[in-house]
Amino acid sequence: MNLGPSNLPVASPLYRCAGPNCGVQKGSTDRWWLMWTSFGEYNRPLLYLCAWDEEIAQKEGTLHLCGERCAQRLQSQFMGNVRESQFKRTGA
Repeated sequence: MNLGPSNLPVASPLYRCAGPNCGVQKGSTDRWWLMWTSFGEYNRPLLYLCAWDEEIAQKEGTLHLCGERCAQRLQSQFMGNVRESQFKRTGA
């Protein structure tokens, strides 16, 4: 536990993998990934993926991923959701 400015203990964040059917808890030496989405400057849904960064990990909407397999599963879900949404809008 860290000590905050008032010397009161500040709990370290607890991270769990957001991968489908995963939920493993992050350890101190794990090589995790972060993923988030936005609508972006291109007026299209965008998916972002980066290596672990504590500051980004604490931002709202960031998904914490334990490794490649969970990242790939979420990427696949994202891609499927985008295509399904396009299909519903165009009917094609």
